[in-house]
Amino acid sequence: MGWGNGFPLFNFYGVSTYYFGAFLSYVLGFIGASKVLFYISLTFGSFGIYFLVKSLWGKWAGVTSAVLYLFAPYKALDVYVRGALAESLALAVIPFVFYFSYKLVITPKTKKYGILFILSLFIFLITHNIMVILFVPFLLLWLFYWLTTNRWSNVKLVLLSGLFGLGLASFFLLPAFFEKNLVQTESLLRFELDFRANYLKVSQLFLDRIWGYGTSIPGPEGGMNFQVGWPHWWLVVVSALLLFVSKIRKSSKALVFGIIGAFIFSVFMTHNKSTFIWINISLLKYFQFPWRFLSLSIITASLLGGFVVSVLKEKWQIYVGCVIIVLSIILNWSYFKPKTFYSISNSEKLSGEPWDLQKRGAILDYLPKTALEPREAAPEEPIIRSGSAEVTNFINRSNRWEFNANVQNKAEIEIPAYYFPNWDVKVNGRQYPFSYKNLLGRILLTLESGDYKIEGRFKDTPIRKIANMITVFSAIGFIYYIYANKNIK
Repeated sequence: MGWGNGFPLFNFYGVSTYYFGAFLSYVLGFIGASKVLFYISLTFGSFGIYFLVKSLWGKWAGVTSAVLYLFAPYKALDVYVRGALAESLALAVIPFVFYFSYKLVITPKTKKYGILFILSLFIFLITHNIMVILFVPFLLLWLFYWLTTNRWSNVKLVLLSGLFGLGLASFFLLPAFFEKNLVQTESLLRFELDFRANYLKVSQLFLDRIWGYGTSIPGPEGGMNFQVGWPHWWLVVVSALLLFVSKIRKSSKALVFGIIGAFIFSVFMTHNKSTFIWINISLLKYFQFPWRFLSLSIITASLLGGFVVSVLKEKWQIYVGCVIIVLSIILNWSYFKPKTFYSISNSEKLSGEPWDLQKRGAILDYLPKTALEPREAAPEEPIIRSGSAEVTNFINRSNRWEFNANVQNKAEIEIPAYYFPNWDVKVNGRQYPFSYKNLLGRILLTLESGDYKIEGRFKDTPIRKIANMITVFSAIGFIYYIYANKNIK
């Protein structure tokens, strides 16, 4: 990555997608693994929605919500227009986080839901940073509601499970947050990525049905569609009306009212009237696109669709549920298709110009502070900047490099690797000083005449070591939690 110079992507961008993809690639190849991951990202979350709504309001309500979520237009936008795999996978995982947390609260002394909540929360926390920032506050409100409803009877187990989930994810979360000053995050906020340039109009949210495969630029000219979805927002309106005309328990009414409130908030955050919130919460600027709040809109709208079905008598639930399901499919089916089909193999994708495009893709997103954007690919061998030297046996990996050097006259040798804390350099087995404040920010060595064995190793910073230890201890505690108290089913 970094056009051959190295790139700290996995220190800052959600890693679970790459773990799953790497595993699948051994069986399916890289393109096959990508297809499977995109398919999972489209479909898997609907199972979580089904289980959640079924537990709340019954089977037909669950089926209806699942289909609504499956055919939410924003999911088609993420996959077929943006290719946003990590964000789409996060949307597949978060319904399970809400479901397992709910079951954990209302089912005391049932350890399996604690285990499943820990695992789903862990995966979610290392999948997509922005989705984490978006959904965690609502997850806390969700837990608070159910804990108060159940008189805080299971609060210790909920807190313990949450801490385990956070602890397991610490290896990624802590460095990503505390070391963000090491990379040029300014590039994530340039004009076309500034939230002020990406607000939506009300018509785009509720009325616009023209589907395009363009880009997100200020105004509707970009060609991307950002609708909440039909019949999704219709059902939000119906659910609000039903709150006043149906006999619903007070606690359920509060839950539905909260879900409607979350939907209204999510839609409001996509509009320029919400600017005062964006300005006063500095972390929001990293959202880049206000329309990312549609992730919350489609989940809440899907839940409310299930609620609408649940308030009907049982025989009517089937009929109305089927009508909503058919409408969801007919009105949104055409969005779930690629613009173009390509016939390409793994070897073609990972060679020549396509491979070159991969190496220099998104190069500005997490460029080290000490580096400049390269204008050409990094060389295959170290560069002799001055003096006279011969370099042999150069090996370059993601976290290490080594080579032999025969220096005739004092020489400066530049290694084709960006400096990023903490590269450790040894010459003939001893630590050796180096510079990185040169033209591009690569590692630069100055050597006197002689023969040398030179090695570079990428090591952890103190915060990474601490974060890794927290994850290790959390994993040990989690294993103990699984096997302890076997008398609890």
